[in-house]
Amino acid sequence: MGDVTVHRRVGSIDERAIIDALPRAIVVTDPDGRIVLWNEQAEQLYGWPEESVLGRSVLDVLAPTDEIATNQERLTALARGETVSADRLVVRRDGQSLRIAVFTRPVIGLHGDVVALVGASEDVTELRRSEQELRDLTEHFRLALEAGGLGTWRWNMLTAATEWDQRLEALFGLSPGQFDGTFDAYVKLLHPDDREEVLRVVRRAIESGSHYRVEHRVVWPDGSTHWIAGAGGVIVDEGGAVAGTVGCAMDITDRVAGQLERERLAASAVEGMHRERLHRERLEFLAAINEALNLAVDVREVMVNVTRSAVPRLGDWCTIHVLTRPDSLIPDVEIAHVDPDMVSYAHQLQERFPYDPGAPTGVPWVIRTGLPLFYPDITDELAVELEATDAEREVLAQLALRSAIAVPLVKRGRVLGAMQFVMSSSSRHYTEDDLALAQTVAGRIASSLENHRLHDQQRVIAQTLQRSLLPATLPSIPGLELAVRYWPSGEGTEVGGDFYDLFSTGRDDCWALVIGDVCGTGPSAAALTGLARHSIRDSAWHGDSPTEVLASLNRAMRRSASETFLTAVYATLDTSGVEPELAIAVGGHPLPILVRDGRARPIGREGRLLGVFDTVSFNLSTEFLHAGDILVLYTDGATDLPAPAGLDQSSFLELVRRATLGLRGAEVIADQIHTELARIKSFDLRTDDLALMVLCVNRPEPRPQLRVDQIEPGHPEASVGSDV
Repeated sequence: MGDVTVHRRVGSIDERAIIDALPRAIVVTDPDGRIVLWNEQAEQLYGWPEESVLGRSVLDVLAPTDEIATNQERLTALARGETVSADRLVVRRDGQSLRIAVFTRPVIGLHGDVVALVGASEDVTELRRSEQELRDLTEHFRLALEAGGLGTWRWNMLTAATEWDQRLEALFGLSPGQFDGTFDAYVKLLHPDDREEVLRVVRRAIESGSHYRVEHRVVWPDGSTHWIAGAGGVIVDEGGAVAGTVGCAMDITDRVAGQLERERLAASAVEGMHRERLHRERLEFLAAINEALNLAVDVREVMVNVTRSAVPRLGDWCTIHVLTRPDSLIPDVEIAHVDPDMVSYAHQLQERFPYDPGAPTGVPWVIRTGLPLFYPDITDELAVELEATDAEREVLAQLALRSAIAVPLVKRGRVLGAMQFVMSSSSRHYTEDDLALAQTVAGRIASSLENHRLHDQQRVIAQTLQRSLLPATLPSIPGLELAVRYWPSGEGTEVGGDFYDLFSTGRDDCWALVIGDVCGTGPSAAALTGLARHSIRDSAWHGDSPTEVLASLNRAMRRSASETFLTAVYATLDTSGVEPELAIAVGGHPLPILVRDGRARPIGREGRLLGVFDTVSFNLSTEFLHAGDILVLYTDGATDLPAPAGLDQSSFLELVRRATLGLRGAEVIADQIHTELARIKSFDLRTDDLALMVLCVNRPEPRPQLRVDQIEPGHPEASVGSDV
């Protein structure tokens, strides 16, 4: 081994003991690589005892087969005096491969040549594996940061230094290196509206030593606003004290913009649904008001129906005030409330605070000016502004009124009244849309009120004109009882064409009976009815027979150039004889009905319509009436109805017979006929007028029977008594 000496003593210490005490494996070889020293750490590391390797080539003992050439090159370099420090693979005695870190340097002799090679090594297998894992993790983290657009920071509380990577600088709109590393610079970049919240979250995390997440806006140097999501955690020193924070951040501007857009769209959808629901509710409300108006038959029902329909759809309170006449100053009032008990309280308030037409506000002002009032919020300040009295303020407080609308009822420029809607218990307040809806409703109600007014006016006019076309009174005919009826069709707003008449012909004990039906209704029918009555009376008073009277009426109609026609029965009743004699002429009209001894039959002979042909002829029929007979004359409104309410002649004969059974008196029989007809179809639903005339021939009252002792001499029955 040449000049290599490995066992010397240094004072009292053996040099070998010193080598064995070293923490690394020490291998000493000669310049050719033969082992001359192998300390205890080498034995433990490589598994070979020293005596087994002394004199052997280090390459043969440790180098893997495929690494021998490489190791030989390193050995040659060492022999030239070079120092080698590197990792190398070795093979233990048990065949296990190890990665060791070797530092080898040559030992130079006195003559300047290499006399030995000394290598110190340690096992770095796990260290290198950990280092590789750390490098892999670092690379993965770098790739993740890059893929996620993440920037990182580290804030050192002790030095007050803040470190940002370039990516984080870019997220805050800064150029590389532009961030000055101060916390204050970071704070200034935060959006003013988010700054306090972000700092509060960071302070809380530092105080609790926990992680934190924040989402906030930052303002770039160019003034643009961007959203940042950050996640951080605290770092602690060896004593457990918080030393700073570390974390990462990413730009979420697009995500927030998308979220805000989705929220906007969702809000828009909700708003659309809300508008659609309000629109549907308003349509339903209008439909309810229309239904209420359609069901009303007069002004009072209009008032009741609309207030009931408005609560609670358009308020907790609803009142309607209607001036029933153009000259009215005090309106009629109808009140509805969600709580029926409040209605009586409202009436008490009306008595306590009477209606003042000249009041400077409220419903009187609306009626007086024709303008609406709208109070979205009823506050104490509003009461002061309206100069409400203490008593009025007390009532306002008790009712807890929140919002109110009052709108005029206007038609054709005339104010017919007003409607008022009030919210009290509900938290909802009226809007401009509610005001528009209230005005729309008010317009429809005003139209309905005006229509009812015109309808009532038309009915009064029609009834007045109709009465003028019928006899005001009927003559009294000895031995006969008479009843007449006239029922207009539907609501009686048009003058009908049905008429009747009963008058003296000018001859003692002779009377004229007339019943007729002009085709059509209205003014033209009224004019023709007047013509017919006057023509009939004029002809009758000239002494014409029934057939001549109808012929004269036909000529009068033809000369009037009327485009319609009529039917009529004209009869004379001569009461001068023992039994009344009836002479009948019929012009296209239903035949009169005679009820005798419980049987009903038509009498008379049919004739042509009047007003259609220039030349007509009529048949005269006569009939003697007996005591107890009932004569019924009628117009076709009684029978000519759409199926199944229509009656043929036999059915109507049976109806009249049934109506007269067991009854006495023309009035009672007329009422019973009305009842029988109403069972078939209500008179409100009929489309044709109906005139009815009932004539009853009275039975003579039986004279009391006299006893013989009661008969005075000279009495007509005295002879009978004598015969007895």
